[in-house]
Amino acid sequence: MFQLSNPCRGCTVENFPMGGGRTSTATFTVESVNGKGERVSRVTVGNKPKKTTYHAKICVVFGEDGKHYCLGLTTTGQIVLWMPNMKHTKYFYAKDEEYGVYRSLLESI
Repeated sequence: MFQLSNPCRGCTVENFPMGGGRTSTATFTVESVNGKGERVSRVTVGNKPKKTTYHAKICVVFGEDGKHYCLGLTTTGQIVLWMPNMKHTKYFYAKDEEYGVYRSLLESI
């Protein structure tokens, strides 16, 4: 299993890769909206915020590869791990698959 650590509700990442060899400071925060749920917002210097879709619960975690990810619990009970670009998911865990892994990730959120 891909190892994750340091779950948090917000953090700042220095030297965040922006593409084309550029880097910036990125700030990640969890937003909560009544009736919708939670989502992660990423803001880099000089750019508009980039946001995930809404989840029942979500947090920012760091992977064994040194990159940050968003770990979310969907309203239907699946757990998703968003890629650092916040456009695609890296892993998807259902309740009935690998229950020990699911339980461990659920405790992190």
